[in-house]
Amino acid sequence: MKPNVYLFNPTCELAVANSSANFMASAKLRRFEDELSTLPGILAQPNDLVIVDRQPPQQFKDQLESAGFLPPLYRPMENFLSDPSFMPDEIGFLFPWGWSPSAHKLLHPFKSACSFDFLNSPVADWHEIHRELYSRRSSLDILTDIITNSNLCNILTLNDLPEICTNHNDIIRLQQKWGQVVVKAPWSASGRGLQVLHPNEYNQTNRQVISGILKQQGYVVAGPWHNKVFDLSFQFFSFGNGSIRYKGLTSFSTDQTGHYVSNNIQEFPPDLNPEIEEFLKQNIPEIKNALHDTLNRSNYSSDYYGWFGADAMIFRSDQGDLKFHPCLEINCRFTMGAVALSLRDHLASGSTGKFRISQGTEGQFQQFCREKAKKESIIVESGKIIHGFLPLTPYLPNSHFGAFMSIRSNNGNQG
Repeated sequence: MKPNVYLFNPTCELAVANSSANFMASAKLRRFEDELSTLPGILAQPNDLVIVDRQPPQQFKDQLESAGFLPPLYRPMENFLSDPSFMPDEIGFLFPWGWSPSAHKLLHPFKSACSFDFLNSPVADWHEIHRELYSRRSSLDILTDIITNSNLCNILTLNDLPEICTNHNDIIRLQQKWGQVVVKAPWSASGRGLQVLHPNEYNQTNRQVISGILKQQGYVVAGPWHNKVFDLSFQFFSFGNGSIRYKGLTSFSTDQTGHYVSNNIQEFPPDLNPEIEEFLKQNIPEIKNALHDTLNRSNYSSDYYGWFGADAMIFRSDQGDLKFHPCLEINCRFTMGAVALSLRDHLASGSTGKFRISQGTEGQFQQFCREKAKKESIIVESGKIIHGFLPLTPYLPNSHFGAFMSIRSNNGNQG
C-alpha cells in the first residue's frame, strides 16, 4: 500500500481567511503546531509519513508501541527538502489537518509522487469553493436546509436561525430580537473569533473586535445564546464524488469561553445526566440521518475529500425543554473528534477515558507526564488499554503544549 503523508496545521482556518500562500500564524500558534506535530500519527498507518517539527524521542515511540499503537514514520520537513532520498517514490494521499493555500504550497514537493486518485481528487489543488467550505456561511446553509426540509422534532426553530451581519446595526437589531447574542467570525476554530453580547450591552471592546472581523473577513454570523448542556460532534468522510460516509459520534467539552478542552474517548461520559442520555438516544438517529442526507447533497460531498466534523449541541429552552442544535458549525478538516474515534479502537470494553490538550509554561507538560506515568501506568490486555495514562505527543523539557489520554478501568479506578 502506498504511504500517505500527514501534516498537523490546525491554523488552517486562519490561513484560509488570510488567503495567502505565504500565511504565517502567530509565534504561539506556530509553537502549538510544532509541539503537537506528531498527533496525526494516531490517525496514520505504520507505513505512512507524518511531517514533524523534530524527530520524536525513541522513548516516546516505545511508549506508544507498548500501549498497542503502531507508530508511523516521523520525518522533519527539512529532511525532504534537503535530501531527495527521503522523498518516497510513490505516495497515496496528502492529508494535512486542513487544506489552505499555504498548505498546498508547503506540500507541493510531494505532489509529483502522489497517486492518480489524489491528483484527480477535488483537493489536489486549491479552488475558491474550498474557501467557502471552511466558512460559517456554509455551515449556516446546512443548518437552514435541515430545519427547513427535515421535519425534525426537538430542534432549533427557524426563529432562532443565525443570520449574516455586515455592520453593527444588523447585530443590534438581533440583540433586540434575542437579547443575548453570540457573534462569530466566518473563519475561525476551537471557539476563537467568538464574542458573546449581553442584552442591551455592546461595549467599545466588542465593537473594536467585531469591526476588525468585519474589515478582514467581510461579515460575521450572529445567533441567539443558548443554555448549552452538552457538546457533540458527528464525524464524516467525504469521497469527493458526491458521497460521504458517517464515521461516528464523539462528545467533547469546552471552557467558559468556548475553547476546546477535551474529548471523551467513548461515545458519552459515564456520568452523563440520565435525562440528557435518554434525549440523545431518542433523537440522534434522526439527526444523524438528516445531517448525512443534507451533507450528501452539498458541496462537502463533491468538492472535498477527507475527514470533516459537524459540531452540534444540546441546550435547554426557556421553557426548560431539551433541544438539539444539529449543526453549530462544520469543520472541513480533521478534528480532535477524529483522533478520539481512532483512540476508541484502542479502548478496552467497559473502560472509559478522555483525550486532552495541555497548555502550560515551559517544562510543565514534561513534569506532568512523568508524575502521571509513575502513578498510573498503562495496563494493556489483548492489545486494548484497560487503565492508565499515556502521552500522545512528546514531552520535551521546553514543551508548552501536549496531548494525552487518561483511561479509567471498569472496576472504578481513575485513569
